[in-house]
Amino acid sequence: MTSVKSSFGLRGIAVALLAVTALPLLHDWFSQNHANTPPSQSEVAQISRWIVPNRIEVELKPGENSGELSSLSRLIGTPLQWRSPLHSETEIATATLPPTASVQKALRLLRADPHVQDAGRMHILTIPSSSVLPSELVGPDHDTLPPAASGSLWKPNDPRYNEQWNFSMVHAEDAWGIARGKGVTVAVIDTGVAYANTRKGIQCKDFKQTHFVKGYDFIARDALPSDDNGHGTHVSGTIAESTNNNEGVAGLAFDAAIMPLKALSGAGGGTSAGIAEAIRYAADHGANVINMSLGSPFPDRLIRDACAYAHRKGVTIVCAAGNNASDHVGYPAAYPDCIAVSAVGPKGELSFYSNWGKAICVAAPGGDTKAGDGPAGAILQNTLSGADGALEDGYYGFQGTSMASPHVAAVAALIESCGIHDPDDVRCILLKSAQAKAPASKYGAGIVDAGKAVKLAANTYQDGVARFWIAAFLFAGCLVIGQLRKRAGNSEGYPFWTAAALAAGLLVPDWLAGFAGLGAHINIIAHSVLIPFALLLFGVEGPRERRLLGWFAFSLSLNLGWEWLRGTIPPGLDYSQWLLLPWVASNMLIGAGLFLSGIFTPQD
Repeated sequence: MTSVKSSFGLRGIAVALLAVTALPLLHDWFSQNHANTPPSQSEVAQISRWIVPNRIEVELKPGENSGELSSLSRLIGTPLQWRSPLHSETEIATATLPPTASVQKALRLLRADPHVQDAGRMHILTIPSSSVLPSELVGPDHDTLPPAASGSLWKPNDPRYNEQWNFSMVHAEDAWGIARGKGVTVAVIDTGVAYANTRKGIQCKDFKQTHFVKGYDFIARDALPSDDNGHGTHVSGTIAESTNNNEGVAGLAFDAAIMPLKALSGAGGGTSAGIAEAIRYAADHGANVINMSLGSPFPDRLIRDACAYAHRKGVTIVCAAGNNASDHVGYPAAYPDCIAVSAVGPKGELSFYSNWGKAICVAAPGGDTKAGDGPAGAILQNTLSGADGALEDGYYGFQGTSMASPHVAAVAALIESCGIHDPDDVRCILLKSAQAKAPASKYGAGIVDAGKAVKLAANTYQDGVARFWIAAFLFAGCLVIGQLRKRAGNSEGYPFWTAAALAAGLLVPDWLAGFAGLGAHINIIAHSVLIPFALLLFGVEGPRERRLLGWFAFSLSLNLGWEWLRGTIPPGLDYSQWLLLPWVASNMLIGAGLFLSGIFTPQD
């Protein structure tokens, strides 16, 4: 009786130890708040300038046809029209209501119709700017905007690469020895890209070796998304400008492919319906990452739904936080399916123009010409620039969260090229590998680190593969041993079950992390030896079962120690080491105790 009480007491102490060390992690989980700060009063006062008057946008459910569009037109008394020839993919239509019509009534009728996914007012989104308001960017026809009015370190041989202080800040050379973005497609939803010499535009000189995939122009509604502003080309240059070609500067994920999607006019503005279409196009045509260096202070229903759609299809979405020096992160950056990026200057401090807030995930170099370095503090890339519509091909320094966002999109591409494809896992690795910097409201998890991110991604993928093959080897070996024992007249199958317990301990945490995501907080419990301890607590009494449980606990502890040493432990999303260390130590201690208890259990 005393022995039973003693055993129960030890188990209770072990449970208490595990619970106490997990509590800080769980508390940190529940206390996180990534809600966006409401718009400021000055932004709210400008809301009418971000809404296209009397224009509504409608997203129909998949498979709907022009017949339903006619029916909906009759319902609201105004013609609904497909926004582009891609309507069979995007299901997005628009309408212009008469000045006397009630927009709210039309939206209420549409949202109640079973053929409609969602409906809302049409919004204007722009290149982030602290000085130019949307009404100055958009002409009278708001849906067809006017043209412009204004591993081992490896170093590329591009002659002006040494001027790219931003790549040094994110440790690009550490990353290039492991990954360069090959096999990954990044969709750039912007003003277009100077990707080729066409009737609408030119190819910039340092993009001749950049790989492009088919894109689309959602302004002119054709397949020639040429840049008539320069902003989209500059953004694309940070991601994948031709590199190591003895020309100009470098791109961060230069082996990745760019999908140019023009949804902003040459003046820098675009409609929410066009941007929503571009997001869906990217998701449906093989993009792995989307970069959106654009925004608005106000949310839009169709863009929110399009971001959720792309996320479900496995696309990582990276967005600029905005350039209003406000504590309100712009949209779409603030949506939960997007990675919001703030900007820092050459000294690693928040840039004077950058938005910040609770929705910020990570910071990246965006430039800051007021930080003491003058023009050298901007982000240098090959693009088009000029005045009065006369754009010239050259190397120009831009600054803004528009320039910060593509750094993160490029690092996401590097992560994906290492075998990590789930957008939540990509986000987890970006946050976990960032160079820690406080406060989180300004820098999120810190400044993005390409070198650490690629190493973490490679380790996570390679270690998962290694553990799978170790488990497979154990199963194969135990089958051989079982056959040999059977031929020797021994029917005991204990070696088989030992190998099965070891293999399960190696694979179960990986399976759970793959199911829930690397950053899922359920891994705090799933990765713990609470599982085998619960089995012991609730009725594992036989000596053989205890030995098997001991091997299982040993294998789980081995997995945990392996990930701790390699830096790939799942619960480390945004926890400090002093919180993780006692959790890991207590789990491994309990695992060792179960193992020793099982091994030294007397035979029946």
